[in-house]
Amino acid sequence: HRTFHSAAILQEGFRDATGYYMNTQEFLGVWVSDRPLNRNEGADENVLLALEIPEELFGEYERVREAPDGEPWPYRESLIPAKELNQFRKTLRVGV
Repeated sequence: HRTFHSAAILQEGFRDATGYYMNTQEFLGVWVSDRPLNRNEGADENVLLALEIPEELFGEYERVREAPDGEPWPYRESLIPAKELNQFRKTLRVGV
C-alpha cells in the first residue's frame, strides 16, 4: 500500500475511505494490491507499507478488472475494510 500518510497509519492504523471509483456504487475500504504499484499505476509516493494478510481475506474483497484490450489487469487489488487490515503488522519500506 503506497501512501503519503505512512506515519499516521503506523501510529493510528488504516482508516476507511469512500468513493465511487469509476462506478455508480459507493465503496468503502482501503485499496491494497498484491504487489507494489508505481507512478504509472496511480501510486505517487516512495513510501510503501507492506502487509502480510491471508489470501482468503484478500480474495474476499478483491475487485477484478480487465484492461481495455480485454486482457487481465496487470495486478490484483482489493478494497478491504480498515478494521480487517489493522489486525495485521505493517512494515515500512522507503524508496521502493
